[in-house]
Amino acid sequence: MASKKYPVVLRFEGMDPGDIGGYEAHRLRRGGDLGHIDPNKPAPRRLIGTATWAQEALAEIELMKIETFAAELEDLDRRNRRKDLAKRRIEGPRDPWRASRHGPMRELILTANKEWFEHTESSDEMFNTAREQQFEERAVAWLKDNFGDNVIHARADTDEQAYHIHAVIMPRATVRKYGTECRVLQPSANALIRDYEKAQDSVGEWFSDIGLVRGERRKQAIRDALSDGRTPPRNPRHVRPAEWRAKEERRLAEKAAEVEGREREAAEREEDAATILAFADAVSAGEIDADGRALKPADTDATRESPMLVRKATRGFAAARKAFRTAAKRLRAGAEAKARRAAEDRIAAELAEIKAADEVIVEVARHFPTARREKIARIRRKLTAKIMALDPRSKGRSKGSEPSVGEP
Repeated sequence: MASKKYPVVLRFEGMDPGDIGGYEAHRLRRGGDLGHIDPNKPAPRRLIGTATWAQEALAEIELMKIETFAAELEDLDRRNRRKDLAKRRIEGPRDPWRASRHGPMRELILTANKEWFEHTESSDEMFNTAREQQFEERAVAWLKDNFGDNVIHARADTDEQAYHIHAVIMPRATVRKYGTECRVLQPSANALIRDYEKAQDSVGEWFSDIGLVRGERRKQAIRDALSDGRTPPRNPRHVRPAEWRAKEERRLAEKAAEVEGREREAAEREEDAATILAFADAVSAGEIDADGRALKPADTDATRESPMLVRKATRGFAAARKAFRTAAKRLRAGAEAKARRAAEDRIAAELAEIKAADEVIVEVARHFPTARREKIARIRRKLTAKIMALDPRSKGRSKGSEPSVGEP
């Protein structure tokens, strides 16, 4: 089985001369993002440049500004541009580079996958620095070959998760202006800075001798997809370690807060459930009523306060009281409806019995003389009125037709 191929990683980051101070503070581990630094590992090791490279670089840039400013003033004086000459003297020197969002310098990072550096030939050997040394030798040679004296500094970081090399490129160039040759900073003067794909080809070929390969050709894949009418692959944006760690810390903090919130809600629900159970126990024990009011114990004249009453302000107490109030109301309504239906059924049965008796009286009265039937009819009318008054179902009804004189 073929061994896994690891790409050599090359990245350029824009850099302004004003960034040099922060770069040095981080190199010396005195500032910047130090959360990923392992203090138990060796400190960064300088590979190219002097110990005072930062001061030397800033002094050289300041000298470029002064030289160019002097050449500009001399040119204005030679052309007798007195007003412009006076104005420029007041304004002072200008930066010796063309303004851009990337800045006139470049910070360069060279590395490979952590697994490649940790690989050892022998299973008995846990770790060695042989591959770091190989990588470092090739990296220094590649930097000098492609950037020459413009590599003003390089260092190897060995106290982070993976070995890597930082380098600072100050791309010096000479341009003709103000009638003379002026020194400036011009990133596009270097072919590898000007063409990122060419830089990837160069570093891939240079490190192939130690088993590393060129990185993925993302830009070429994007161009090919666009030319074929396909959706281009996503070109991932590199995230600096400090930015990634800040986002990761924020994500973990938000997740921890979410978990803490869920745990707090669960604890509150458990407390509410315990309160509801305690409320039910207190109601069943006769300590409180369904509204949560204390009841006087049957075995003593003194009022004994229920432990449940100390929880009156809790959400569980309010929920339990509401539930018991609703249940009690439903039970009372059910009992009243049941009693009403029983009374109605009883009255209906009694009225049925009365009606049956009345029908017997009517049948017997048919055989009586007329005067006797009239007397019975009068008695039935009075009796019917009293019976109807007793029947709650007869409220609002008309009295109906009364028995005729000849008919009881």
